[in-house]
Amino acid sequence: MFGRDSSDLAGLARAYVGAAKAYKNAETALIRALDALAAAREGDCPGDITRTRQAAIEADKAAGIAWDEAEVARRAFWRQRAAEHEARVVAECVPMLVQLSAYQRFAGLSAIPPEHLLRHHLIAPQAHIEPEGDVRIEPLDSPALDRANDEIIAPQSGWKMPARKT
Repeated sequence: MFGRDSSDLAGLARAYVGAAKAYKNAETALIRALDALAAAREGDCPGDITRTRQAAIEADKAAGIAWDEAEVARRAFWRQRAAEHEARVVAECVPMLVQLSAYQRFAGLSAIPPEHLLRHHLIAPQAHIEPEGDVRIEPLDSPALDRANDEIIAPQSGWKMPARKT
């Protein structure tokens, strides 16, 4: 009726659920890679550190891409919901506001511009809106990506650069 049909919205919800699941899988792989990197740093073999750090970097990239895809899908769902409601407001409320303005004119009242009338009602505290189905309102939590930023990029306290010979 308004905007796209509900199958489009259902498709956007399915896309989000799939992308969120892909992120969770990528996050699990990233956590394993970071754990392997931490274990290698505690060992004595620099080659293990290099190899596991490269694997952690790749896992971090994959998790970052998966998180971005989930976020794009989440926003697309809510953008579609907003478009549907905007179309509904235009279809249902604008004619009522035009009619209100006419009634005010018929009664000899000064017309109150619709934006002023609505502003008064929209100042009230906003009610919390619960998520619909499996699509979250907020972006996915990403503690593994934060951890990767700390452990891959940041220098390690126990790791020292060899002194140069001059």
